[in-house]
Amino acid sequence: MRIVIGNLPDDVTEDLIQDELSAFAPVGAIKLVHESGTPSAVIEMDMSKAEADALANRIQGRVYQGRALRAWVPIMDWKK
Repeated sequence: MRIVIGNLPDDVTEDLIQDELSAFAPVGAIKLVHESGTPSAVIEMDMSKAEADALANRIQGRVYQGRALRAWVPIMDWKK
């Protein structure tokens, strides 16, 4: 299942995201996107849609390095 996290700090890395999320679920792959301003991350995790929705809700609005994070589960699945 994919989760998107937006409004990340400019200096975020895939390793930092991996470390932060590893307590919640195994992270399969992370793709950082640096388009249109602040970075976002597309994260592949081994979990059900309900679990991904719950995790996105837990992340939504949390402050990380001074930024309120946005998190959601994409409605549509897309190819890598």
